[in-house]
Amino acid sequence: MPFLYGRAIAFFVLFISMVSFSSSGFADDRALERIRKNGEIKCGTYVLGSLFSYSEDGTPQGFTVDLMNEISQRTGLKVRYTEISSFATVFEDLKTGHYDMLCTPLLLLPSTSLKALPGDFLIEDAINIYGDASIDYSGVTNFEQLNDKKYTFVGMDNELGGIYAPQMFPEAKLNLLPLGTPPSNMFLDVFARKANFVVLSHLAELAYSQENPGKLKQVTERSLFKASVRLFYAEDSYILRTNIEAIVDDMRREGILDKIIAKNGLDH
Repeated sequence: MPFLYGRAIAFFVLFISMVSFSSSGFADDRALERIRKNGEIKCGTYVLGSLFSYSEDGTPQGFTVDLMNEISQRTGLKVRYTEISSFATVFEDLKTGHYDMLCTPLLLLPSTSLKALPGDFLIEDAINIYGDASIDYSGVTNFEQLNDKKYTFVGMDNELGGIYAPQMFPEAKLNLLPLGTPPSNMFLDVFARKANFVVLSHLAELAYSQENPGKLKQVTERSLFKASVRLFYAEDSYILRTNIEAIVDDMRREGILDKIIAKNGLDH
């Protein structure tokens, strides 16, 4: 009964917000207007391991799909997935309505802060330093050793490596690639010995290693830091954010969110 009650409350909150807010309120939340008109959520997604991918027959799968299926059941809304064309323009695309929300969650970082509305905490992701797995890094026992001009990091502008390598390792060199460059270019720099290290989230490394086993390895036992992973909404989507996050909160209280996280291997 509590489970059904939680579902009913979540749907009621979304329903009331959709039909009862003034027209000026709807004008302020353009994504909600589109969702209300079309009866579907247009989800911005990107392929990254168990967060979002496609089965052999092309069916979307992963954490994003399991989460949005649950939201669909509780709201009666359909869900349509649209892959993000470029991370260099993702927040502008969100603002202009190319997506109603970003349904595959992103790291909350300086590059994603103050550009859209982040949702509540979903999971955390460790940010680590990786290198070519064929090289022996046993002599590297602390981060201070990496702050040396003999080392080179590779990263993208306004992305993990581009942000944190110069901040944390100012003496090291940095091969800075434009934001939106295919991530494979960073790995090519490492394997071609143009760079020693790349800064990646653990989830990104897992996704890469599933396709390329034995190519990368973590350089230090400790992580640089832990970042939160969250849904993102357009900067004017206060009503949409409030209602979707209320549903996610109900899922969390009912234990369903934890089951989806564990099912997709995101609980460690």
